[in-house]
Amino acid sequence: MPQQKINLEQSAFAPAALLEFFLLDGRSVGLSTIYYFHSATNNNYKAIVFNGISYTPFPVKVEGYEFRSDGSLPRPKVTLSNMNGFVSNILLGSVNLIGAQFIRRRVYARYIDAVNFPNNQNPYGTPDPTAAYPDEIFFVNRKVTENSQVVQFELATSLDLEQAQLPNRQVLSQICPFRFRDPDSCSYAGAPVSDRNNKTFLGAGGYAFVSLTDRGAYNSATTYAVGDYVFVTSVLPKTLGDQLFYVCNVAGTVGEANGPIVNPGRWLADACSKTIAGCKLHFQNQPLKFGGFPGISRAQYLFT
Repeated sequence: MPQQKINLEQSAFAPAALLEFFLLDGRSVGLSTIYYFHSATNNNYKAIVFNGISYTPFPVKVEGYEFRSDGSLPRPKVTLSNMNGFVSNILLGSVNLIGAQFIRRRVYARYIDAVNFPNNQNPYGTPDPTAAYPDEIFFVNRKVTENSQVVQFELATSLDLEQAQLPNRQVLSQICPFRFRDPDSCSYAGAPVSDRNNKTFLGAGGYAFVSLTDRGAYNSATTYAVGDYVFVTSVLPKTLGDQLFYVCNVAGTVGEANGPIVNPGRWLADACSKTIAGCKLHFQNQPLKFGGFPGISRAQYLFT
């Protein structure tokens, strides 16, 4: 077991050297490169390979990782060498790296890759990429100092970032918080079924259209029949880029430049009521993708 190996090494009379590796991932803030490096302690002034990844020696100092007994979250400070303006050049294309991920990995020399040693033989033990402490994941919260010698950042956990909310989504019993047709949550991708009031387009009790016909993207030069459905690509901030579907409700509807959204009398918006009933209409005979939590509804107690 990896944890058992770590525990044994911690309690050993002469444990192997504990190595620190760092990962700076700024892809979310405009960078195209992940930087892997170690602090060159213990006179290790060459690249070290761990789990197949080469970590370059680079002057770095990190302090303040400790969790306090008062429950406050740590905000470590990481100081990087800025020799020849190396870090400053990185900052130019990444808005000061704010939001970039910074990870610390710790592993004993006993478990690093054999390629680091002569004849590909680790003299301290058997390489094991799983025998490492859990990654300590932080994010760059702000730049503290930048000069010709060093650049210092303040880090924060994901829960301590500005505007972070917990829980990430509300716990609602009867309402689904998912965006309709969102591929990462709702995931419905079929033909239109109903409006936001669960009034169906096909079948008795609804609009009772004979059939629905997919006419693709909306075209202002096309004449549409009852039951034709089209999509438009949203330009609204909350649904930017989403395909919004509409069903024609009036025979002989001629496309207009402003599109279906401004002609509710001629076009019916494809929607979901965000309730369990609406979810059942869209996922018939399939597992529901309802995003609410029906189990938290108040229980009714009967007293006798």
